[in-house]
Amino acid sequence: MFSGRESNLKIYRNGSKELVDVMLAGQEGNSKGVHTLSLFDVQARKVYIQDVVNNKCSWMRYVSADMPSYDPMTASAASADIAKQNPKVVGRESVNGIPAKIEEINGPPEQGKSRLWIAESGNFLVKVEMIPPDGKAVTLLEVKQVSFAKPADSFFVPPPSCDTQTQGEMSSTGFSAHAEENVEVHGAGSVDLKTGQTHGEATLVTPGPSGPQSSTKSAPAGMAGMGATDAQGSARVTEVRMHLVPDSYAGPCPGHVQLVGDITTNGPGTVWYKFLAGAVSHSPEGTVVFSAAGTQTVTVEGTFSTAPRVPHASLIAIMEDQAGNHGAQNLSSGPVNYNITCAGQAPPAH
Repeated sequence: MFSGRESNLKIYRNGSKELVDVMLAGQEGNSKGVHTLSLFDVQARKVYIQDVVNNKCSWMRYVSADMPSYDPMTASAASADIAKQNPKVVGRESVNGIPAKIEEINGPPEQGKSRLWIAESGNFLVKVEMIPPDGKAVTLLEVKQVSFAKPADSFFVPPPSCDTQTQGEMSSTGFSAHAEENVEVHGAGSVDLKTGQTHGEATLVTPGPSGPQSSTKSAPAGMAGMGATDAQGSARVTEVRMHLVPDSYAGPCPGHVQLVGDITTNGPGTVWYKFLAGAVSHSPEGTVVFSAAGTQTVTVEGTFSTAPRVPHASLIAIMEDQAGNHGAQNLSSGPVNYNITCAGQAPPAH
């Protein structure tokens, strides 16, 4: 999920295990902020998720053979997609001491372009910017420091008394959960701009007060939360689903797609929602009122003139409190792929 604010990720990796430490400062409606520790164990097919602020812990099935896509060192699956968009090398510079080449990918005029800094050694993402038509660049991801030293074994010990299983499952690109208490952790670097190489023993770290730590800085921020409830805890969003109409498209561009979301609650209240669909729309948000437990549908119309650079969309939702505020703890549909292939230009409208 995305908050529009900056977060800090510290990532420690050793073989088939990875610990991701996410921190986000407090804000109105969530003064405590966010601090989660997610331990991915690919071999055991589990991810343990600790909510440090609220002293909660649960685990979820992890179904991918790779680490999460917001880890710049392992997010390699989209390298072919990037190459298809004919990136242009526009320069070279060091980012926090890491030599990198700069590539730009031009999108349609209404979407602007992307700028990527890719490490000269290792071919991993060092920095990502999105540059909208107004020219004001937004930093999505920035790696502060990389070290290949082996981290302490203590980072990869499952948390004690973390026996509660959360329904649903997580993969390297996101998670799908249909339950009353869920956790989502992913950084803004997971805009599906990924590297071209996998490192089996790599550890992404920065210096910290207690020794080696990792830090990936991103904005809009990747956050973490528990559940999707109001401040009183009386009702909550229990399920968020989304699908596309059509579910795939191959033909002339530009074209149109409709995003259809279904939001389910276990009681009455007002639900805030947002479509994360900037590749085809303006990522609208809104509210829907539930008089009782049930499911309601929300939609948004999207257009595309080329295959979207970010190849998926999602829907997030949370119950508002009595004052009409909502915090950072929402529920997500998980990523839904556009499956769009452009072949030629659509005929002009008459």
